[in-house]
Amino acid sequence: MNKGKALFRGIWISAFTMLNLLSFGLLAQERTYASAFSMGGGYTSGTYTPFWLRANQFGEVPTWESYWNAGLLAKMDYRKGRRADWGMGVSARVNLAETKSEFLLQEAYIKGKFGIFEMSVGRRKYIQGLTDTTLSSGSYIFSGNALPMPKIEIVVNDYWAPGFLGGVAAFKGNFVHGWFDRDRSNVTQVYLHQKSFYGRLGKPSWPVKFYGGFNHQVQWGGSKRYLNASMTNSSGSKANLLSDYFYVITGKSLAGAGGDTATYGANDGFNRLGNHLGTVDVGMEVELNAGKLFFYRQSIYEDGSLFHGNNITDGLHGISFRRNADQGLLKIVLEYFNTTSQGGAGGSGNTIASLRGQDNYFNNGDFPEGWSYLNKALGSPLITLDTETDLSPSLNTMFDNNRVEAFYLGLEALIGENHFTFRGSLSNAIGFYGSEYVPVKRQISAGLQWQRPLPWISEGAELKANVGFDTGDWKKDVFGGNLSISIPLI
Repeated sequence: MNKGKALFRGIWISAFTMLNLLSFGLLAQERTYASAFSMGGGYTSGTYTPFWLRANQFGEVPTWESYWNAGLLAKMDYRKGRRADWGMGVSARVNLAETKSEFLLQEAYIKGKFGIFEMSVGRRKYIQGLTDTTLSSGSYIFSGNALPMPKIEIVVNDYWAPGFLGGVAAFKGNFVHGWFDRDRSNVTQVYLHQKSFYGRLGKPSWPVKFYGGFNHQVQWGGSKRYLNASMTNSSGSKANLLSDYFYVITGKSLAGAGGDTATYGANDGFNRLGNHLGTVDVGMEVELNAGKLFFYRQSIYEDGSLFHGNNITDGLHGISFRRNADQGLLKIVLEYFNTTSQGGAGGSGNTIASLRGQDNYFNNGDFPEGWSYLNKALGSPLITLDTETDLSPSLNTMFDNNRVEAFYLGLEALIGENHFTFRGSLSNAIGFYGSEYVPVKRQISAGLQWQRPLPWISEGAELKANVGFDTGDWKKDVFGGNLSISIPLI
């Protein structure tokens, strides 16, 4: 455990240095802030941590065996009433097990704002898509399942209503350049391009409001560009940022000039540069006397199937109800998640139309790790990796279960000072085209979280406990839990 001791020592030294710097800045500028130290541990009866104890935790809960952990958080936010200001944040965690250890820098960013615009640089927790962000099974494209990626982002966080529209319509969006992990099979220095645009129809005071928009994600670049067995250019040069970036941000097809396979290989030369994917989202919010209803639908696009209506049945469908209450049941979320169509099995022939289908969500031929970051899915955790289950360990496919049908229930309640959160799902795993599971493999997963304040230790101190189980055909039945305590430092 020498490596583990070194990690603990490192986090304490970082904490001491950072807190001294933040203390000076906070006292001098009277900023809002948060800081805490946490520690705890987790247990599992099998080789995997129960699903709803680790999913959508921004990578902080390990998939593997029982562990101990310690973490640190420190944030310095904007001053109230300032049109222009800056802030920063850092959160880190170390996980220790009998045979392994890991240090996670979950957040490390600096941000600044001017009017409605904000720019940030670094790692920062983030979810994208119309959904219930606190209790959903996970937004399809960016769910908060993986460790945040380092990125540069320009964003309008809150819906902005232009004056000439009388407040009836409002808009927000973002534009990002990010970096994937360097140690990816066969191809390194892979970049992320991301943008989104969402609108709201209806004034904030109206009882009914409509939402809609889209997000666009692209994996591109790499030291070995656009790998393909029939690729004729084998120089292995880095991506040409100036000439390639235009095709990346516009999604313009390279096939218009007959396909530049000499530069990009057959996979991209007859299609689009990089791996393009995202969702088109719609939603409706209804204010009732008893609470607020939110309906949402995320439709998936990846290989043109949505444009042609081939995979219209795929997507995330959700209903969220938030009660106007301070005690008892506060919120309930029901979701239906379906990715079984993927444009169909495809036809025969050599035309693009005949080959449409078998979209193979989250997998990609040019980027073997697919839509993942540090071996965790960036999108919905219900689409599982081969390292997370015992489904198909010999296939060597990153996402060996991307044709999924799942029913999900989320509950939030407050009883006295005890806050409870329940997540449960019934999933049907079909596998992927060419490697289907017959019969379908079913899995029931559930997780219950309990947390309460500990004012006798310190104002803001909190105790948190989770228990969960998985049972079914995905893997051996497993039961587990974790416990942690968080104490403010300033």
